[in-house]
Amino acid sequence: MSQAVVDRLQTQFAERVLETSDAFGDHEVVVALKDWAEVAQFLKDDSELQMDHFIDLTAVDYPERESARFDLVLMMRSSVNNARIRARTYVKDGEEPATLSGVWSGANWAE
Repeated sequence: MSQAVVDRLQTQFAERVLETSDAFGDHEVVVALKDWAEVAQFLKDDSELQMDHFIDLTAVDYPERESARFDLVLMMRSSVNNARIRARTYVKDGEEPATLSGVWSGANWAE
């Protein structure tokens, strides 16, 4: 089912989905920072996907990487479809991503 989430995102957002990957059944999409909150809202609200379970929001620091120092990673699942996915965006030092606490109130703690 997780591949169906990736497919739906690619249909809805087309070239705004920058990358996809599947490592051992764990599906991930990468979106631009400007699309971060919109994609998260779509994942939660779409009647087909129903990604209603916020799992975690975290960041990974790559201090040696010059293009974008941080990866911001959102993990969620659908309790209805039993699908799980990660969404990732790249954040440059000093950039401020849009908040996801309006999508999932639990994101406020991690932000």
